[in-house]
Amino acid sequence: MDDAEVRARVDGLVAGLVPQARSEAYKVWQRAPHALEMDELESLALSGLAAAGARWPAYCAEKGHDPGALEYFAAYALRRMRGSMLDWLRSQDWVTRSARTRAKLLRDAGQDRGLTDAELAAATGMDLATVRETIAAVSARPVSMDAEPHDVQAADDVEGQAVVSQVLSAACGVIDRLGDPARTILVLRYYHGLTVPELAACIGLAAEEASRLYQEALFEVHGAMLAAVA
Repeated sequence: MDDAEVRARVDGLVAGLVPQARSEAYKVWQRAPHALEMDELESLALSGLAAAGARWPAYCAEKGHDPGALEYFAAYALRRMRGSMLDWLRSQDWVTRSARTRAKLLRDAGQDRGLTDAELAAATGMDLATVRETIAAVSARPVSMDAEPHDVQAADDVEGQAVVSQVLSAACGVIDRLGDPARTILVLRYYHGLTVPELAACIGLAAEEASRLYQEALFEVHGAMLAAVA
């Protein structure tokens, strides 16, 4: 299978896994409904899925895998979806240093790669009960992996501001290129706070069609944002 054929097959698999991304977002939302709205979690899961598709050839090269062995792509994409949501959630809150340390140990041991609780316990030296308690705590109260308690980004963080500017510029560039009604949908959703059913009624579209256009536009925007920092 040549590179072009692999690329085409991966693109097809990515499209087919969109419902799975939404399902994974719902699972996270059930555990931490306070953190984000469902559609925002979906956008993070879709970002992870897009990253999996973009990174598949490089990932295979790094690991010495055959990129044509696409029966393994779904498992890889699932890890990227979950990782995208978990990374964001962990960055949004603060906990005690001991809790953060345990959470970091689990991450470094391979939690996001789908290891079982028993495997994580063996890898970290924690007992099984502590592993499960830590996972439950992270799910219920997102944990920052790196910041000390109450640390915030410095106002003079030039590098961080440059990255944010780069990502926002990429997102704005895609939005500018979107035609109506997709651009209108994004404006109504993120500037006016309408839900998808509400904005569908506002612009005279069926809810299903508005939802499809919204997800497609969001997928394109997040793809550009990922590419900006790749």
